[in-house]
Amino acid sequence: MTGLITILLLGILILVLVGRLLVQTATRRHARVVTIEDYSQARAALDSVFVETAAIKRIFAAEDVKFVSESDVPEVQRFFVKERKELAIQWLRMTQKQVAHLFQLHLKLASYTYEPSPKFEFNLTVKYVCFILVSNGLLVLLWFFGPFETVKVVSHTLRVAEHFCSAFSLRLEKVNPAKLRPSH
Repeated sequence: MTGLITILLLGILILVLVGRLLVQTATRRHARVVTIEDYSQARAALDSVFVETAAIKRIFAAEDVKFVSESDVPEVQRFFVKERKELAIQWLRMTQKQVAHLFQLHLKLASYTYEPSPKFEFNLTVKYVCFILVSNGLLVLLWFFGPFETVKVVSHTLRVAEHFCSAFSLRLEKVNPAKLRPSH
């Protein structure tokens, strides 16, 4: 019975990922031109993800849960958990959007580098797919269990996001600025 449930969950996850991929493909701009403004926005988004992943750890802090759980007022405890859950989901969705934007820009930047590398492209794509899988799994866990029961998955998601962003940072360092077009 558990094998059937596992297969069902994996099937649902695959359908969700394929649907998301189709939506992203349909909404993606067809232009492959990268401007200096795109490059600057990528750098800003990358810095933002790094800063936010460092700050977001506070949402899942065990000492906050311990402090609030000592309260004798159940409404305070429920409100605290509800607010942290909403904040965690909002952060995760925002991070997913930023990483997706970075990956789309990466696809454009591939031809703007000094040293194109299929191995690097493949590794970055694998890291992106891992981030999507882990972050969507975390989103489901956050909805069902809340932020404090998913701390280990959150830590793993943060590491995966940091790995992707670190690799993307290497991509930005290897971009040939002479090939970028000025913003209109």
